[in-house]
Amino acid sequence: MQEFKNLCFVGGLIVSCLWMLVAGHSFSKNMPGNDTTTGYPVNLAVVEDLPELGFRVVQLTVPKKIKMNDINDYREIVLPAYSRTNIQLTNMSRNGKDVGFSLIQLHAYEYDVTLSYTKTVIKGQHLSGTNVGLILYEDGDLYAFNFNPHENVMVALVMLLYNKTAPIPGGCNLEFPVEISPIMNLTLRDTTIEVVTPPAGLARRYSDQCGKLKLVYESYYLSMPSYDFSQRTYFAYIIKLISYASAKASGRINNLSSTDPSIKRVYNLQVGRGMVFVTLAIDPVNLGFSAYVPIHTYSCSPFTNVAECYEFNVPLRIVGVIVTIIFLAEIVIGFLPLPCKAFVCGVIVGLLGTVKVLEYCNVVGMNNPEIIGCLVLGAIAGAIVFILLSVFCPIVCIIVCNIMSGYLLVSVIFFAISGHVSISIAFVVCTAVFGLIFSSFQFFLYANAILFGATALFYGVNVVFSARMHYSVWHQVRGLFAPGNDHALSDPTLDTNELMAIASFCILLTICIYLRVRCKLCENQVVRSNMDLSCCRRVSASNVAFLTDDSFAYEAVSNAPTIDRQASSDDEVFEPSDSNPRTVK
Repeated sequence: MQEFKNLCFVGGLIVSCLWMLVAGHSFSKNMPGNDTTTGYPVNLAVVEDLPELGFRVVQLTVPKKIKMNDINDYREIVLPAYSRTNIQLTNMSRNGKDVGFSLIQLHAYEYDVTLSYTKTVIKGQHLSGTNVGLILYEDGDLYAFNFNPHENVMVALVMLLYNKTAPIPGGCNLEFPVEISPIMNLTLRDTTIEVVTPPAGLARRYSDQCGKLKLVYESYYLSMPSYDFSQRTYFAYIIKLISYASAKASGRINNLSSTDPSIKRVYNLQVGRGMVFVTLAIDPVNLGFSAYVPIHTYSCSPFTNVAECYEFNVPLRIVGVIVTIIFLAEIVIGFLPLPCKAFVCGVIVGLLGTVKVLEYCNVVGMNNPEIIGCLVLGAIAGAIVFILLSVFCPIVCIIVCNIMSGYLLVSVIFFAISGHVSISIAFVVCTAVFGLIFSSFQFFLYANAILFGATALFYGVNVVFSARMHYSVWHQVRGLFAPGNDHALSDPTLDTNELMAIASFCILLTICIYLRVRCKLCENQVVRSNMDLSCCRRVSASNVAFLTDDSFAYEAVSNAPTIDRQASSDDEVFEPSDSNPRTVK
């Protein structure tokens, strides 16, 4: 009967894990907007060989009731293939007497567009990209070009009106050829995203627009849903950061903000997620504020190579399922001996310790083979030390492994709160407290299969659902390969994938602990009773009895049968019930 229960248990685990793999993969693949349409920039050098540009007019009218420092016109239009659209701003002189300037923005989906002050593209009079904008102080015309000869481009056309004390975004820039460029410069690197904002200028009413008076800059960002590359989501998240009020209400502030004239922000690249950034310029003396044109990136190429947008592909998810099954069984049965667990813990401690030593010695940015060599040596040294501890001093080994599990737990918590994991006093104290709390319970000290298996299960489920819970550790390691990555901001936002992974982990862990207690499976991960070193101690019946039923645990330790009946006569060899403590009464 017991063997049948075990077979049912193992079969149920396998079915559950396969379901997680299929559900996680299907969830990612069925997200809206997984478009593999090929996009490419048009070479302006061959424009002469293309047919004549199409032409049309779009009118933006300044309303009588103006929403100052906010959106006053928003529309989504299509720029036909190889066309020019005339954008006319009207009624500024009639209704906009209190308006300092108008910021006209174009946000294109998938392809680049050009916004120009002139009917033809002239150097120093236009900006190109997916997120562009130009400033008008009065009624006038702007021109939107779509130089793609084959594809229509969907764009969001936005008009924002600012009062006369608002700083002029990009009014003192040296980054772009246009004199006033209210856009930001985004650079996508291997592991980070760099966003540089050109300095703003004071309003036109002040004579010294680029003088010594420093403005205050605040940087905001938003992360889009994982694996969602749809047009509707793209426009929706840009609108959330497009004005000062909406950025304050919906955005997440970059806590590395400063008052330097040239603003540079570094963010960790999030595979499979789009991100939107915006900078706010604030004039604390004249009580003015304005927002730059939001800028967007997908951190990958969803329209040309959607496969690179998935951090964990199908083979890695299959590995995650295998790891999940193994450690589900480990939690219930505890079949792995202590040296195996010590080896894994030693490798992790060695790797993380080497990372911190290299960072302390300021050797970040070395050639990759040198860094990898140092990490391998650190992992080997950690594994050897922990294996020796498991043989000669198992209690100390278990306690250190528990502290390591506390470290992984605390790093996830800190990352979820701040998006950045730094070894601070609070971090070290929390790690030690969690590790000592785990070690203070006999349940974790002698049955460390539960804690060890739960830690491995957490990261196995993370891979199955392609979640981001591993970033708390990965963020520290990859900082060695990219200088400045340790100062980059990581977004801790929990998405649907992370929530599904956490929910599955909690359900599976609860089921496994219940089965461990009810199925009376013997814990073979115990401290060797023949060790007589000072740092070790013997296992008593009460230690193991805490794991399962008293009678089963006692039998596992003493190998003595339990007496379940009274002696019927003096001829039997059993002791009287009054003198036999093992008799069940």
